[in-house]
Amino acid sequence: MVSGDLEIPGWAWAALGGVTLGGLLGAMVISARRPAWEILLRRAGAPRELWPFAAIQRYTESRGNPKAGLGRPELFPAWAEPRNASRAQQLNEADAAASAYDRNAEAYAESPYPRQMWVFGSGGAYGLLPANALAPWQDTDALRRGKVTPYDVFNPWRSTVFFLEYVRRLIGKSSFTSLPERSRTFMALKRGMASPALVSDVNEQKTRSQTSRKNATKALKSLGLREDYLDQPVPLDWPNYRGGLELVP
Repeated sequence: MVSGDLEIPGWAWAALGGVTLGGLLGAMVISARRPAWEILLRRAGAPRELWPFAAIQRYTESRGNPKAGLGRPELFPAWAEPRNASRAQQLNEADAAASAYDRNAEAYAESPYPRQMWVFGSGGAYGLLPANALAPWQDTDALRRGKVTPYDVFNPWRSTVFFLEYVRRLIGKSSFTSLPERSRTFMALKRGMASPALVSDVNEQKTRSQTSRKNATKALKSLGLREDYLDQPVPLDWPNYRGGLELVP
């Protein structure tokens, strides 16, 4: 829950509840710990080859729990389930969320939701930082009118779209497109999800790249997927994906 040093007006909570929890997909946040993720990916038009990667990301970030998170527990909404981690880990994740917001503070100042609601850390099944997740909605009426919110990372449908948008941005960066074709793999993408700077660490010399592979390999085994999936190429053509701004208007 947002701590008491900042009072959030009632209208903001009402709008947030209506947007984030409204409708069947929103209610899944509260009523279901394991939504039908493949249905959501199909609805979004994600390439079928990407579905296992989405499962890997959900496993490593949250074990598929849409209410999970990492950060400062005192800043999470009351119904969230931030994981038990060291205080240093909590603060580091909250700092990352704050940095992501502050880099785009002018844009997010147009949102009716105050900064403190954006900086709890990361959340949802895909472990997204709110300011990174909502980047495509900057300078839109949806952001200005509060139709998209920092707590949408906990919404199964919206977090699925946010995840796909983030993947699209990663694979469109020069750090990915400039890799040799054989290196534009799901393992490169997994490194990028940890930090975009790791995409180019093809030989996995950095500790964090090695950790990403270790975690991804563990996820593959737990999910019953083949380890060579990580060496498969990431599809760059998404013919059935209409884009985040159309899917979450």
